Amino acid sequence: MTKKTVTVFAATGTAGRACVEEMIRLGTVNVRVLARKSGQAEKITSGVARDADDKQRLQAGWRDSGVAITEVDATNHTELMSVLQGTDYLVSCVPTGGTEAQYPLIWAAKEACVERFVLSECGAICEFEQFCPTDTVHRTWARQKAFIRRVIELAGLDVTIIPAGLWPEYYMLEPVRVMGDLDRKVSWSTGRDVGRIIPHVLSHPLSRNAICPVSATAYCSWDELLAIRESALGRKVARNDLTSEQWKAIYAQQPPGRLKCSAAIGVACSEGAEGMSLFANWNGTFLPEFIGTPLPQLFIETIEPFVSARRNALVASGELPAT
Repeated sequence: MTKKTVTVFAATGTAGRACVEEMIRLGTVNVRVLARKSGQAEKITSGVARDADDKQRLQAGWRDSGVAITEVDATNHTELMSVLQGTDYLVSCVPTGGTEAQYPLIWAAKEACVERFVLSECGAICEFEQFCPTDTVHRTWARQKAFIRRVIELAGLDVTIIPAGLWPEYYMLEPVRVMGDLDRKVSWSTGRDVGRIIPHVLSHPLSRNAICPVSATAYCSWDELLAIRESALGRKVARNDLTSEQWKAIYAQQPPGRLKCSAAIGVACSEGAEGMSLFANWNGTFLPEFIGTPLPQLFIETIEPFVSARRNALVASGELPAT
């Protein structure tokens, strides 16, 4: 059987990097990467940027593994159309705040006869989140994502959408602000596991023209998650259990920035009867062989260093006090 060719955009981010490396490990597809030309701006959700030397080392390793990497003007349709020739699946790993970067990709994918456009999304199912009762920046992003899906369908492309729930590393600043009911199971997907699961989802026949909400790391409640964190750290974790009204007040008072975006997600998670809309465990049903990173290991090796780096970035930007 001829291997599919998969091209990844925004490949040096957390999810994109893990996606490329998992495809290399599996060896079941031909892997290509679209890299922005030097000097083109890219959005970073965490505020912790990967330096240019690190990216170059990363890409050199990929080339040694047979990955074709092409620098391209990500806003130029002609360039994009040319480099997408021969691509079967185009995987977009742009961060939440970079959704608009996908419009040129969709047109170019249509003209290059790409078979499928793959959206790796943060959060829940945008089709429902776009109708959240409270107007927030998160609801605006959901509306744009839902619109982008319509644009993809209008272009005649197949689509796979992978909502991945909450990325736990973004919500562990202490005191941890709990979103939604303490004992309701939630989909948790650390950034690396989001990327790792993408090739597995695409290999399943039910992923074509489908929304595939995954719990790439764990499917558990806030109480269960924080208990594991406390056990891993050997201490109590400071936390605030907030109501929907408290989340709305926090959102209203928070100045624009990354913390306001987090507050918007808190509003979405807490104001619906079922928390954030329609979290599910698609991989638990269709990909039982996929194993996410064990939570005790994840907290020590990934989440705690990320939380520290993110706190420093927020302090440097003035969004958090230095104390």
